[in-house]
Amino acid sequence: MKQAIQIKPNIYWVGVHDFNCRHFHGDLFPISEGTTYNSYLIVDEEITLIDTVEEEFFDVMMERIHSVIGDKKIDNVIVQHAEPDHSSGFTKFMECYPNAKPFASNASILIMLKQYFKDYNFTKVKTGDTLCSGKLTLTFIEMPMIHWPDNMLTYVEKEKIAFSNDAFGQHIASYDIFDDAHGLSKCIDQAKNYYANIVMPYGTQVANKLKQIQDMDLDIDMIAPAHGIIWRTYIPELLSAYQDFATFKASDKAVIVYESIWKHTQMMAEALAEGMGRNGICVKIYKCSATSPEIIMKELLDAKVIMVGSGNYNNAMAGSIAAFLEKLGSCKVKGKKALGFGSYGWFNGITKQINERLVKGGIPLLNDQILAQNYTPTTTDLDSLHEIGKAIAQEIKNM
Repeated sequence: MKQAIQIKPNIYWVGVHDFNCRHFHGDLFPISEGTTYNSYLIVDEEITLIDTVEEEFFDVMMERIHSVIGDKKIDNVIVQHAEPDHSSGFTKFMECYPNAKPFASNASILIMLKQYFKDYNFTKVKTGDTLCSGKLTLTFIEMPMIHWPDNMLTYVEKEKIAFSNDAFGQHIASYDIFDDAHGLSKCIDQAKNYYANIVMPYGTQVANKLKQIQDMDLDIDMIAPAHGIIWRTYIPELLSAYQDFATFKASDKAVIVYESIWKHTQMMAEALAEGMGRNGICVKIYKCSATSPEIIMKELLDAKVIMVGSGNYNNAMAGSIAAFLEKLGSCKVKGKKALGFGSYGWFNGITKQINERLVKGGIPLLNDQILAQNYTPTTTDLDSLHEIGKAIAQEIKNM
C-alpha cells in the first residue's frame, strides 16, 4: 500500500509520481525524469484535501489518503487550480466524498463548470478569506495568471506553510520530496526551467504577487507546490531567483538559435558565437530542430541578446524557426535585444523577415545590421562575422 509522507504535524503529502511523463503540456515542455502531481492532506478537527491529481492516478492518491485517515470522511477540498493535471481527479473524489465542501476562486469555479459540466456547490473564496479546520486557519490568496486566471495559494499560519500550486514548481520526480535532498543548484535550475517554459509570459503578475506576499508579511518556512519537491531549506534563494526571473534579470549572455541544411547559416552562427565567446560573453548556440525547446527557453530567460538565423526555404524561413519566433513572441520577453541572420541563394529577404518578426514579438533589434550571406561564406566572410560578434560582445557589456 502506498503511504502518505508527513511534512508538518498533521499535514501530509498524498500526491503521485508520474515517472513516465516526458511531455508536459503536450509537446510544449519536454521533460527528462517525469513529474509529480502533489496533493496535500490536513488532518484537523475537519479534514481538508488541497488539490487532487490527474484522473489516471486517482487510486494512488486515495491509497495514500487511506494510509492516514482510513475510512474517515474528508470535510473540505480546496481546488487551487482547475487545470486537469490538478483537477481531473476531482469528480471521482466527489463521488467518494459527496459531502465534502469544495472551495475555489470565482475564476476556478467557472472553469471547473466548463470542464466537468456539473455544479458542485463550490464556496467562492478570494484573497484574505479563511477556512478554519479546527486548530488551523487556512488563508486564501488569489494568484491570477500564474499561470491561469484561477490560480490560488493557500497559507496555514500556525504551521508556516504555503501551498503554492503551480508557483515555485519544478519537475523533480523523487521519493526524497524535500529540496535539501537534491542540492541548491539542481533545485533552482529546475525551478528556472519550469518558470521559463510555463510562467515566463506572466512576469509582471509574478513580480506584483511577490510584492503583495512580501507586504502581507507572511511567515513561511515551507512552500509546497503542485509539482516537484517541497521547499524548506532554499526558500530565500528561491524567492530571490523568482524575483530575477520575473524581471528578466540578465547576465552578459547571448543565445543563438538557427536552422541550416547546407551548413552556411550554421557557419555564420558559429563565427558570430566565437566572436562573442572569445570576448567575454557566455554564448549558448542551438540548432533549433535538434534541440529540446525547454532548453532554449530556459537559457534565453537570463540572456541579454537573442540571435535567430535561418536559411532560405522556398522564399521562407525554416518552419522550426518560424515556430520558435511564434513561441518567443507569446512569451512577452522584456529587457532583451535581438538580431536575425542567415544565408540565401537567389532571394535575399529572410533575415529581414526574421527581424520584422522579432520586433513584432516585442523584442527590439540590437542594431540595424542585415546579416545576410549569399551562398557559402568565404574565410573573409567568416572573419568579418567574427569581428561583428566581437562588436556585439561590447554592445552586450554596455547594455
